[in-house]
Amino acid sequence: MSLLRSSTPAFHNLFNNLSKIFTMKIFNTRVASLLLTACCITATTALAQPTATVTVGNTSSSVNNYTAPINTYYGYSYVQQLYHASEINKPLGGTITMIRFYWSGGSSGLSNSNNWTLYMANTTKTSFSGGSDWVPPASLTQVFSGTITAPTTNQWIDFTLSTPFVYDGTSSIVVAGWENVAGYATYTSTFQATSATNTRSIGYYSDVTPANPASPPNANGIYSSFPNIQFEFIVPPNNTGIDAILEPAEGVAFCSGPQVVKANIHNYGSNVVNNVQVHWSVNGVEQPHINYTTPIDMENTMAGPDAEVTLGVIDFPYNTPQAISVWTKIPNGVTDTHGANDSTSRSITAELLGINDFAIVPGDTTICEGDVLTLDAGEHPKNPIYIWNNGNLDQWLNTTTGGTFWVKVQNTDGCFARDTVTVTLHPDPVANSIAIVDNGDGTFTFNIIGAQNVDNFVWDFGNGVTRTGPGPHVIPYADGVYDATVVLSNQCGEITLTRVITATGINDLSKLGRELQVFPNPGSDLVTIRPSGDLVIKEITVYNILGQKVHQAVVQDNQHQLSVKSFATGMYSIMIDTNKGMASKKLEVVR
Repeated sequence: MSLLRSSTPAFHNLFNNLSKIFTMKIFNTRVASLLLTACCITATTALAQPTATVTVGNTSSSVNNYTAPINTYYGYSYVQQLYHASEINKPLGGTITMIRFYWSGGSSGLSNSNNWTLYMANTTKTSFSGGSDWVPPASLTQVFSGTITAPTTNQWIDFTLSTPFVYDGTSSIVVAGWENVAGYATYTSTFQATSATNTRSIGYYSDVTPANPASPPNANGIYSSFPNIQFEFIVPPNNTGIDAILEPAEGVAFCSGPQVVKANIHNYGSNVVNNVQVHWSVNGVEQPHINYTTPIDMENTMAGPDAEVTLGVIDFPYNTPQAISVWTKIPNGVTDTHGANDSTSRSITAELLGINDFAIVPGDTTICEGDVLTLDAGEHPKNPIYIWNNGNLDQWLNTTTGGTFWVKVQNTDGCFARDTVTVTLHPDPVANSIAIVDNGDGTFTFNIIGAQNVDNFVWDFGNGVTRTGPGPHVIPYADGVYDATVVLSNQCGEITLTRVITATGINDLSKLGRELQVFPNPGSDLVTIRPSGDLVIKEITVYNILGQKVHQAVVQDNQHQLSVKSFATGMYSIMIDTNKGMASKKLEVVR
């Protein structure tokens, strides 16, 4: 090979052309094989503040020779490669400050003397159709010119752009490489590359005739592969956005009815975001926004750049799309420096029929002893099954007892609902008796003893006087016999209690009462009960306002010292048995 390279230029050129045609044939066979095995072209993002690095290409494969970004095998070369917007995955565009190609080896390596000139452009072109189908020179911008630092191992080679390139976010990017240095290597260097489904590279190579990027000659060929590349984008400082609606999850069927809506906030910026507004709308109607105040870190940090936010609950109707939009505003209290990535939207449909507005009828309620209550879980579409907490599998449940009852209803879509009711068992009213105290002054005091579960008290004292409420009731009587009646009731029933009142000698009793003294009245310690004239006290009995006996004593000295220290504050009746009959006196105890 070295002898032939020292021969005449004509022979040298002929040999090289024949040799390279043979090499191209082998290379194209390899490309075809890669095309059959390649499954996809991926774009991965690895961010580091304040720049974001976007990698385009499948890093598991390598292709040499004609898809090298600069061909080192020939003395002169000019190549162009296309990178699609979907691969760059930067729909908002941005400024690119550096690009990189991955060198994966080669017998002659790369020399520090290799002079590279790189051009870039936004283009609508997505493939090359022939040897003259170059991206026009007028649309290209020179972004780099100079030598490189040759790598010593497989690694990315940095090209810091002398003129930063502004990507429009929607176009393909074409990267053109020009080498115009006489001389050539024995073997080419290999660059990591990716096979594609269309023609993505075009190249001109020669050991004799230089290429002119201002008017490139017909290419030697077009190829269905491209060298892997990294684009380094500038990252704005305060830049947030919603990159996904998390719930309801995309592609997962869910039941109609109330559903929680969640979204993911992404920090695209070079500052930690300490607060940001999250706005959202349903079918164009804006909902109350969320003030998110938990710090969101940057890319390539332990905490990461993502935060989940719960927006609220939407009642999704069955099989009716709901347009949900979510967007951020005012990160860190300032205007977002790159507002175009703030929002995301999805049309979300509940494809399964939920059991909506479900409730047991009746709801929480009260029943009386002996009543039968029917709880109804309702009729629902799609052949539901019913499961009550007591094992009943019917739509209805009958109960005569109180307690908590729940039912789960599930249809053939797998949607279910559950409801719980509390049934209170209300007992009938009860009471022991009517307590009556003869006050000795022509009046009687009435109370109810042992009343329970009573809502209403209706009294008829038999003398034309009526009252309501439990008492005490002080009722005047004339001489006679009376039926005192009280009706006690609640929502479940009623009972009636009756006592006979015999009122006699009312005037005599009143006169007798005037011959007795009770002092001090009110009292708090010792109370004296003393008769006057020839009246003699035999026995005294004290009753509280409920008619309960609290004290009884036989009188020896015709007067009595009554200790009320243990008595509760309130009114008491003292029944006094004398030689002239019974008398009654009132006593008030105070503390």
